Amino acid sequence: MQAAGRIRYTGWMPPHPPRVATWKAAIARPGPPLALAVALAAGWVLFGLDAPLVEDSLFWWVPKGLLAAQGGPARVLAGALPDAMTAGLTPETTPPQWRGGLPDYAHPPLWYAWLGLFLGQSASVHAVHLACLLPAVVAAAGFVKLGERLGNPWAGLAVLCLPPVVAQAWRPELDLPLLAAVPWALVALVDGRWRSFALLSALAVWCKEPGVLLAAPAVWRAARERRLRWEALAPLAALGLWGLLHPEGLAKPERLPADLASWLTRDLPLAFRLALVEQGRWVLLLGAPLALWGKDRSLPHQLLAVFALTWVVFFSVVGFSTGRSPGFVLTHVRYFVPGIAVMVLLVGSRWPWLALPGLLWMHDRSPYGPEGSLWGIDVGRAEVAAAPWIEAAARQGVVWVGSYQAAGLTQPWAGRTPRPVLGFRVYSADTRPAALALGSTVLIADYGEPAGRLERGLSLEPVERWTVGEASVVAYTVAAVREVAAPVEVEGPGTPPR
Repeated sequence: MQAAGRIRYTGWMPPHPPRVATWKAAIARPGPPLALAVALAAGWVLFGLDAPLVEDSLFWWVPKGLLAAQGGPARVLAGALPDAMTAGLTPETTPPQWRGGLPDYAHPPLWYAWLGLFLGQSASVHAVHLACLLPAVVAAAGFVKLGERLGNPWAGLAVLCLPPVVAQAWRPELDLPLLAAVPWALVALVDGRWRSFALLSALAVWCKEPGVLLAAPAVWRAARERRLRWEALAPLAALGLWGLLHPEGLAKPERLPADLASWLTRDLPLAFRLALVEQGRWVLLLGAPLALWGKDRSLPHQLLAVFALTWVVFFSVVGFSTGRSPGFVLTHVRYFVPGIAVMVLLVGSRWPWLALPGLLWMHDRSPYGPEGSLWGIDVGRAEVAAAPWIEAAARQGVVWVGSYQAAGLTQPWAGRTPRPVLGFRVYSADTRPAALALGSTVLIADYGEPAGRLERGLSLEPVERWTVGEASVVAYTVAAVREVAAPVEVEGPGTPPR
């Protein structure tokens, strides 16, 4: 007779899975992080539909999109300014960068054609940002899928905590579609889908030429397999094809190191400092030891490590500038973003939350220029706030603005003013202080045309300030003109790209 209250087990029940195994299985599920990454990327782009256009996208890439919208896609989009731009310009308000028309920087035209599809419907800042929606979502999803190949799809969300990645989603530059194509090409390479890799890597190159660096991990994998893979050279073939199709060949490097010694002792260490500390923050330093443990030396980790290192080393040579003085460092941070993103993915494959502190620097004023955070866009927002005051002041007296601010004030599609502002004058790095009369007003933004010559040669009294985050625009009255020798202007952020 069975004792009361005692239950006898008579059937088979499956053993309860270990808690660790259950936790790891939940982490490895790609669905939730993929959906979250897509929602965050799409929501961020839509939240910034009114974000003003700045720097290269303002001066070159969106104007080329306007040219494509006006005349249709073409291999070369250069020459006379499109009609949508000239309507707001006068000889006095035309920035010097546009007086010779749009230059040909020899980049592939895919991104300009894509922008043209949207600008043909509406030449507005909203249309420009809507064009960024798809590549931003594709990039976010690609890094989650790449994290899945490392065993933790949540690592893809760590990339979205990087200030330059977040800022790039609001910058309609060629680097955004490149950032979208790179992770999917790497996913195909990790999976061993060579033909998909060939197509995706060629697409990356035709978005922007540095996609050719995808050949490095592909050659590494082919060497590991001890097989000849023509697909591994697809990025090089795509670059060569573009060089043949473009009348002037390939784009020339913006800058090269002065010599091998200066590259080894200054440029290369500073490039890794930018990637590991200034932009990747200390997530890369804390997570790097984790990336060296156990399975983190598997083939997927090796391929991504080869890609990231190749990327940073390449851009420490091509396009990296440490300036003409020891205290001056300037580079296009966006050039480094694909390599930095893959680094963060690698070291965040165990603990993705290590990247969260990067959000604290989202509006930080970067010593490397405006692309390392939202600071550059904050300068544009400060210019938006100053635009009505400038328009009113220009009706009453002489107002001088820098060429960057002038470009935004004359073009409604730049997101600063609903109509072109007229009546102001434009200063540049070559403007002599004596050209500004006593009592005239001069506006100086935190970033844009170098104003050092004017600041040294004039006695300026502040009259108004507009601040957004750590960015500001200040209006000054010219109180006196000092006689000073004209110094050599250090190459700075206001210098147009070559």
